[in-house]
Amino acid sequence: MPDTRISLVDLTTFLRRVTVFHDLDDAALHVLARVARVKQIPRQSYLFYQDDPGEAAYVIRAGEMAILITTADGRELVINELRAGECFGEIALLTNAPRTASALARKDSEVVILPRAEFLSELERHPKVMRHVLEVTAQRLRASTERERALAFFDAPARLARILLELDRAASDKGYITLSQDELAQHVGVARQTTAKILGQWRRAGSLLTGRGKIVILDRAALRKRAQQ
Repeated sequence: MPDTRISLVDLTTFLRRVTVFHDLDDAALHVLARVARVKQIPRQSYLFYQDDPGEAAYVIRAGEMAILITTADGRELVINELRAGECFGEIALLTNAPRTASALARKDSEVVILPRAEFLSELERHPKVMRHVLEVTAQRLRASTERERALAFFDAPARLARILLELDRAASDKGYITLSQDELAQHVGVARQTTAKILGQWRRAGSLLTGRGKIVILDRAALRKRAQQ
């Protein structure tokens, strides 16, 4: 899709509110704002793919992005979900390596694109910002490692139970999860049919209710027990 037009003032104001850039001075923010582009990403569209070259960092201005890795057998596994105000895509820039994951819009989204050269230049000029970016990157790598560990050592029902409990903790309306079975399967790293079968078993056992794109958790204790098996 074509770039979205936004004034330099509005873009600078937005970047100033992004946590990663709190320590940037006005001059640095203006540098980033002048070279940045704003792009619309329709729901279920990819911003970039795993192994693509890393040419920019991104900040979500609106919407929600899922970060996925593709396993050796072709399955997609969600390792992170990011929302407005979060910066991502920096690992490929810092390591000068291809993308380690793909980025998929969960909703109609809008991202600010920050070119590689200017982004890295401002990080080098502002050690506090560089440190913050490295801290965020380390946290995400830990989360990614935990997801991959679960994929290797836990069976599909245990992984699904863990994901449901994790989504429940993050939900504003506790016990009520809005997610399609396709999206849930990507979180777990299994086929949609496998996810549907497990959810059906738990629905019949009274642990949860399912609807179109919706899951209501009724028995957290049962899910916690299954998550540890």
